[in-house]
Amino acid sequence: MIKIKKWHLVLAICALILCITQIQQTYAKYLDTKEGDTDFTIAKWKILVNQQDITEASTMSSLINPVYIENEHMKEGVIAPGREGYFDLVIDSSNTEVSFRYDISVTSSENSSVNDLVITGYSLNDSEIIPVSDQLNNLSNIIYYTDTNKENKIRIYFQWRDGTGENMNNEADTNASIQGVNARLKASITFTQITN
Repeated sequence: MIKIKKWHLVLAICALILCITQIQQTYAKYLDTKEGDTDFTIAKWKILVNQQDITEASTMSSLINPVYIENEHMKEGVIAPGREGYFDLVIDSSNTEVSFRYDISVTSSENSSVNDLVITGYSLNDSEIIPVSDQLNNLSNIIYYTDTNKENKIRIYFQWRDGTGENMNNEADTNASIQGVNARLKASITFTQITN
């Protein structure tokens, strides 16, 4: 009988050790802690205007290259009363991974020697010209990151108004040439990410 009791005692001790081991392993599973950083890939935001990164462009004038419509009575590359022209804003979104809206405004600059330099119209991606009166106020459009066309061209037409509707007379036109101050337009482009 003593042998049976010892045997029961040994079995009880083994069972107790086995239970304690199982309990420790169970608690260890619940008490394990893991730490570490979670990496998130950040969406690209690199919009080019006329092949220049907008974050690197110091001024709008560095992005704009006016083209003057040929006139046999005016030297190439200059503006004078009656001269018409345009400039392009080519927005390249191929390196941008979010949808965004652009807002474009072009008005007469208060620092211009010519008050009669006005915006006459614009076109989007070589569509028909949409006429405007004197200035372009808040031309807006959304470019979705899923769009297959990653390059959008906005052509803005301008003219040094001469004759009907002009603010400057012939003497003021002549003085603008003598002053040595350039004719200027004030252009603004704002890009805003679409979040929802």
